[in-house]
Amino acid sequence: MKIAASSEMRLIELLHDLGIPAEAVFLSIDEKLVPETASVQKGQEVEIIYYKHVPPLSSPQEPRGHWKRAEYSKECAHCKSTPVIYLPYANQHLCSKHFKELFEKRVKRTVREYHMLNKGDNVGIALSGGKDSYALLHTLSKIRESLPFEMVALTIDEGIPGYRDKAIENARKRCEELGITQHVYTFKEEHGTTISEIGKKGKENLCSYCGVLRRKILNTKARELGLNKVAIGHNLDDVAQTAMLNLIRNEPLRFARFNEPLIENEKFIPRIRPLRNIREKEVAAYAFLHGHQYNSGCCCPHATSALRWSVRHELNSLEDQYPGTKSKIASSFNTLQKIVKDSVKEKNLKLNSSKEC
Repeated sequence: MKIAASSEMRLIELLHDLGIPAEAVFLSIDEKLVPETASVQKGQEVEIIYYKHVPPLSSPQEPRGHWKRAEYSKECAHCKSTPVIYLPYANQHLCSKHFKELFEKRVKRTVREYHMLNKGDNVGIALSGGKDSYALLHTLSKIRESLPFEMVALTIDEGIPGYRDKAIENARKRCEELGITQHVYTFKEEHGTTISEIGKKGKENLCSYCGVLRRKILNTKARELGLNKVAIGHNLDDVAQTAMLNLIRNEPLRFARFNEPLIENEKFIPRIRPLRNIREKEVAAYAFLHGHQYNSGCCCPHATSALRWSVRHELNSLEDQYPGTKSKIASSFNTLQKIVKDSVKEKNLKLNSSKEC
C-alpha cells in the first residue's frame, strides 16, 4: 500500500490517521526501511508494508503513550549511520548493520538458553518461504559457521492457489543461494486433498485443519530423513498469541507442553523455536533487509476465520501503546508453564494413538 502524505508529518502520525498500529507494519521510502519516528514531506510517497496480515482499520486517533513522546534520531545508537528501525521498548534507533548484529546475537542467546542445538545435530528447517522461515534460515546458517550441524529445508504446499506458489519459489531460490538442500511436499500427495478442497466441503476454521496436517507432514518426513530436530519460525508474537489463546480456550495443559512434550515418544521429532524472543516486526525487518520480497497486504485467504487473527491485532494495539507488552506476556507464559508442568508430574499421562493412522 503506497500513500502520499497530505502535509509534512511524522510517519507515526500518518499511521494513526489511517488507524493502523505501528506494530502491525513497517514503512519504506524509496525502497529503504524507515523508522516510524521519522518525518515525511508533503506529497512524499510512503509504502506501508503489511508483513503478515492486513490489520483492520479503526477510526483515526492521536499517537498515544510512548509514540507521543518518541523523537527521531538521525544517527544509529551505536554509530553515525542512518537508522532503519526504531525499537520502542528500548527507545533506540539502529542502522541496518547494528540491527542485524543485535538480531543474530539474540537468536544465538535463545539457542543457548533453551539448549536448542548441539554440534552434529541433523536439523530440518520448516521453510514456508515467508518472512519468519526466511529469517530463520539466515540466522541458523550464521550459527552453523561456529557450531557445525547438518541442515535441510522442508517446504510444504498446502494447495492454496495464488498464495503459496510465489513463497515456494522464493524459498527455492534462497536455498540455492545458501547451498541448502530443499525437500518440497504437498498436501495433495501426502493427504490426498488440499486446504482449498477442504474449504469447498464447507469446513470452518481451516487454520486448524491446515496446522494439524502440516505438522504431521513435518514430523513424518523429518523422521524419514533421519533428522533429530525441526526448527520452526515461531516468533515472540506467536508465543504471546499462543499464551492468550490458551487462556481464552481454557487449555492449561498446552502451557505445560509448549517448550517440550509432557510425554516422550520416539515417533515425535523435537521442535525448536530460535526466534521465540524476537518481535514479529523485527523478524519482518530482518528478512526485508536480507532481500525478502513482500507483497503489501499478502496473507492466507483463510486467516481471518481464526481466533488468532483477532488476538494478533489486539496484541499489536497493546504493544503500540505499551511497548514491551508481548515480552511480558511471553515471560508470564514461561512462568505458568513451570507451574502447570509441576502440577501434572505425578499424574499418569498417556499418549493415545489413532486407530486409523
